Amino acid sequence: MLLALSGAIGWFASRSYVDSINGAQDSADTLISLLGPVVSESAVIGDYDTIERALARASKHSDISAALFIDLKGGRIERHAHQDPELRAPSWLSKAIAEQLPELNMAVTAGGKDYGVLRLRFNTAHIANSFWQQSLVAVGLGLLSLLAGLGLVWWPLNRWLGNLGQIRAFGEQLQVSGGALSPMQTEDAPLEFRQTFEVLNQAASSLQLERERAAVTLSAIGDGIASTDAEGRILLANPVLGQLLERAPERLLGERIQELLPDLSRDLDPALDAAREGHWKARLRLNPEGCDAVVLDLSRSPIAGGGWVYAFRDISQQQALDDRLQEELQARAQAMQTMRRMLQDFAATPAQDQTGASRALVGSGSSEESAALLQLVQELIQRLRERGEQLAAIFALSPDGFVSFDAQHICRYVSPAFARLAALPPERALGRHEDELLEAVLSLRAADARAINFQELRSGKLRIELERPTRRVLELALHEGVSSDGAAAAQLLHLSDVTHQVEVEQMKSEFLSTAAHELRTPMASIYGFTELLLMREQPPERQKEMLGRIHRQCQSMIAILNQLLDLARIEARRGQDFELEVLDLQALVQEVVDDFNPPDARALPALSLPSQGCRIHADRQKLQQVLRNLLSNAYKYSPAGGPVELSLSMAGASSDGSAMAVLAVQDHGIGMTEEQLSHVTERFYRADKSGAILGTGLGMSIVKEIVELHGGQLLLASAPGVGTTATVRLPLLAAEPAESL
Repeated sequence: MLLALSGAIGWFASRSYVDSINGAQDSADTLISLLGPVVSESAVIGDYDTIERALARASKHSDISAALFIDLKGGRIERHAHQDPELRAPSWLSKAIAEQLPELNMAVTAGGKDYGVLRLRFNTAHIANSFWQQSLVAVGLGLLSLLAGLGLVWWPLNRWLGNLGQIRAFGEQLQVSGGALSPMQTEDAPLEFRQTFEVLNQAASSLQLERERAAVTLSAIGDGIASTDAEGRILLANPVLGQLLERAPERLLGERIQELLPDLSRDLDPALDAAREGHWKARLRLNPEGCDAVVLDLSRSPIAGGGWVYAFRDISQQQALDDRLQEELQARAQAMQTMRRMLQDFAATPAQDQTGASRALVGSGSSEESAALLQLVQELIQRLRERGEQLAAIFALSPDGFVSFDAQHICRYVSPAFARLAALPPERALGRHEDELLEAVLSLRAADARAINFQELRSGKLRIELERPTRRVLELALHEGVSSDGAAAAQLLHLSDVTHQVEVEQMKSEFLSTAAHELRTPMASIYGFTELLLMREQPPERQKEMLGRIHRQCQSMIAILNQLLDLARIEARRGQDFELEVLDLQALVQEVVDDFNPPDARALPALSLPSQGCRIHADRQKLQQVLRNLLSNAYKYSPAGGPVELSLSMAGASSDGSAMAVLAVQDHGIGMTEEQLSHVTERFYRADKSGAILGTGLGMSIVKEIVELHGGQLLLASAPGVGTTATVRLPLLAAEPAESL
């Protein structure tokens, strides 16, 4: 009941917490989408009084603690909500909610011009207090329900089971006297208890009768039986045991079984009992030097209350038969070894001498059956040899690793692929037990990896990740063979390298998550404005502005989807759809610069071209796309102005001996740190986290793919506050002369 109540309260608290966070976030998104147009219109005409009134109305929202407007000159209008919550939530709760609800910012723009930033701060104290109050009420109601339930359960149990304490006295009476029990005469006891006591009295009588029957049975059975205490002193011995040990049963009582059977002193060591949990079997000989030696099969089992039960069985006749059988088996083994040597000698005989050797062998047997047997054995050996060679070739060519174990779980074969994947030489694996081999393979994993064993492999496939000598993800599968009698025989361990598959699955998951996140932002804006248009009548001018925003967000989504499709097409086709031609890179650069339209009426990039021609083999449209992306980034990430420089030069031979065309785009903008620079070519990565600089984060990924598919190289250099230089190196045509700079 307590666990169910705790789970219900925990589930309610979790749902309430998520609903509070989502509700506050949705309210703030709607509020800032409503407040943004008002602030934008007022900022354009300089009506800061209207902005102040709008912020004051927004700060009265229960989930908002402050509303701010910060213009480009640093001026700010800020309105706070003054609320004194009656109940103070814990600081850790307020801190957790504050981490989930950061400040909400919106760039105030009109006509492509920035006027400032609209910012909303969440009233985390109010949100935390509301959630805390709901949680306290839920806990209080839950505790009240628990107490009421316990009271309803305790009252009938106390009434009906109050007389159970007398059962303990009834049991003590049974242990002391051992006689019959009288039924209880308590009038207020339930009728079911009286029937129980009558059953107990009948059981006591039956127990005494069973003891007498057990004594008769022990005397009648043919095995020797002895019962001892925890220290090995004999408490009970039947007559058969006395006959086996040549002592009267009465004289055995009180003796230590370790002294009566000194040959079993090691097996009776208490230190070994913990490992085998008290159960064990042994075989010993009495009078081993005499002619009338007795062989006993001994087994021991623990008693729940403490002590042991020993069973002695006379297997002298069976042992004699086993000895004779072993002698026959040894004689047959010697005969088989002799025949094996004869066959080996025959196999080592040259082809021209095999006929004579075969005749000699047949002559020694004086029978045509010997020749037929020899021919059959030779054919069998040849087929086994050919099959072994085929299997060895298959395992050698397979990229998967295989390890073969015999019926005793000992490694008998290791394929070359296994030695390579597990970094374990065959000489270190052959002859080892399956657990030792698995432990050697698992030792290459991380120190905190979960331990596994062969029992888990028998249940299904497992994946492990190796850290040394190189990182690999291996999939292990165990295939067991079955013998003719249905028992488990040889088994095969199969290793597959699934590193590439795991990496592809991980990359696919990360890409889908990032793409969904990037598409969610414009979709949320479109949803908010369309909801406003449906729910509230707007003036025609206002409708036109909202439809314009929806149109721009749709264009943003289309741009993201187009760049995603372009990037996917480039990666899938790997340049197979490129229309390669001989291009004058100098003319191409001049053409792109002439057609480029800088934002905010800024100057065209400063162009530096070489005096001689620069010919390359490339796709015209793809290179134009590379230049446009680089120039667009240079202008976007230098919002404060400053010149953008584009230079083209030719460098000396690269590592493969070809001359290179060097195309560099340099800005004097915000720049990037080394950490940002290392991620700039990743999909959806943007160095500016504030959202003030628009973009999809896919441009540099596309640039890198196009340049590398042209056999070139993309180099980036940047410093915070200084600017960024993007350098593209492309191979020149072989006939193009190059000058080293």
